[in-house]
Amino acid sequence: MAKTNIITKETVGFSFIVLAYRDYIAARFLLKNGFTLQGLTLASSAVEKYLKVLLILNGKSKNEINVHLNRLPQLQRALASCYYDITQKIDLRFLTILGKVYGIRYYDDVKAPVSFGFFINQFIGELDYVVHLMETVVITGIKNARGENMQTPYRRDLVERKTELYDGNYTLLGISKKNIWNRKIQASRFTLLPIR
Repeated sequence: MAKTNIITKETVGFSFIVLAYRDYIAARFLLKNGFTLQGLTLASSAVEKYLKVLLILNGKSKNEINVHLNRLPQLQRALASCYYDITQKIDLRFLTILGKVYGIRYYDDVKAPVSFGFFINQFIGELDYVVHLMETVVITGIKNARGENMQTPYRRDLVERKTELYDGNYTLLGISKKNIWNRKIQASRFTLLPIR
């Protein structure tokens, strides 16, 4: 008898969670090691995927989830229509940077100069907060086709206390935002000019 794969909104949502978590871990590594543009790009991708999980789990179609962080108001309306606009719990400056980063994924399409600055440790701290919020408060109890709870890679790595997740993660280490942000500060300024 042939085995059939049942594709449900939960399995699609779970696959987005797995990809989002991988992007997140890679973004943390890249940002901590001086690969700013690459880290920002993966951070943008990770957060966007986590937000899209909410749309997927609430039955939105492929066209309805085709919204990106560079069109934040549209994404916020989509989230509000099916759940709650969770972006209200996220720092707006952080989301603004992620939206700008989305627009520079493809350098050829940049029409006007794009410029922004930020503090690396604050940015990573907000990224850690957002992923923790999504994984422990917002997205819970995803079940497979057999009705069994699926353990996300984040939750697995929490239990295993993986270094790539815990290293400098104020949310998991119980350190206040103020304390982590007042540590040695590394500022970054990014400018991209259009290709002529």
